[in-house]
Formats: sequence, structure tokens, C-alpha cells
Amino acid sequence: MGNTDRQFGPVARALHWWSALLVIGAIALIEAKGWFEKGSDTRALLGLLHMQAGALILLLTVPRIVWRFTQPLPPITPAPPPWQDGLAHLMHFVFYAALIALPVSGVLMKQAHGDAVVLLGMSLPALIAPDPGLREYLHELHELLGNAMIALIVAHVAAAVVHHRVQRDDTLTRMLPGKG
Repeated sequence: MGNTDRQFGPVARALHWWSALLVIGAIALIEAKGWFEKGSDTRALLGLLHMQAGALILLLTVPRIVWRFTQPLPPITPAPPPWQDGLAHLMHFVFYAALIALPVSGVLMKQAHGDAVVLLGMSLPALIAPDPGLREYLHELHELLGNAMIALIVAHVAAAVVHHRVQRDDTLTRMLPGKG
């Protein structure tokens, strides 16, 4: 179940790939929402599904962080230069921060608009009072974080490809499903 000295274990891989699918799904849902007329049932449904994906992302991120810091990281073979290792740790920290900040900012944004937030069938308590100015700020923050997440995903995938195809190390294969 746990990580080995050669690769990430099934729990780490499942948390990684489910998070990836949910993040991509949340992005696709919010982008598709813009294709539909304001006030339409389809637009509302896509917004609701986007929020539910965000809730699931947040729920997966907590055990993911716990798992990350309680399991040994399998070393990359051959080892990358120290600067790449440091950059990878920084990128993962930023990913985890975004995986928490995006759903939280989304919930606060809806509450600042005066909307009740129901996530996975449970009503969340209001953490803030309706405030149009705060809602606008949180909307801009949420959108900025979403765009940053897209950039992080592109950089993450590009780094995995470079490690696999150019540096020819096992960075990518340590996380692929069905290995080991």
C-alpha cells in the first residue's frame, strides 16, 4: 500500500490521478459553463458540478498531504541536479496550496454573494456575510488561482515529459498506474 524505494504506492497513485481527473474536470466544467446563456438550467448545472468537483478535490487533498508527509518519497533514478529537486518540491507545495485555496475561495465567493453552499448534499455553515465588494475580490482571486492551476498543470506535464524523454529518468514511471 505504501511507497517503496522504487515507486509511489497504490494509495499515492490513486490520490494523484483522481485529483488530476477532478481538477481537469472542474476546469472543463467551468469553461463549458460559459457556452450557455446566463440563467439557463444547463449553465446552473455545470456550475453546481464544478463546485462538487472542487469539494471532492479538497476532500482528496487533505489525505494526500498527510500521505505525502508520512510516506518516504521514492528517489528518482538517476538523481536529478539539486536545483531540479528544489524546484520540484516548490512546485508540489504550490500545487497543494492551490488545491486548498481554489475550493475555499470558491465557497467564500458564493457565500459573499449571499448564496447557500451545498457540497456533496451537505449545507455548509456561512463563514462570511454577504458582501458584494468581497465577492468581487474573491471572484478575481478564484479566477487567478484557476489560471495559475492551468499553468501549473502545463508545467507539471512538461516536466514529466522532459524527465521521461530527455533526461531518461524514472520520474514519470514512479507515478504511472499499474506499475509494481
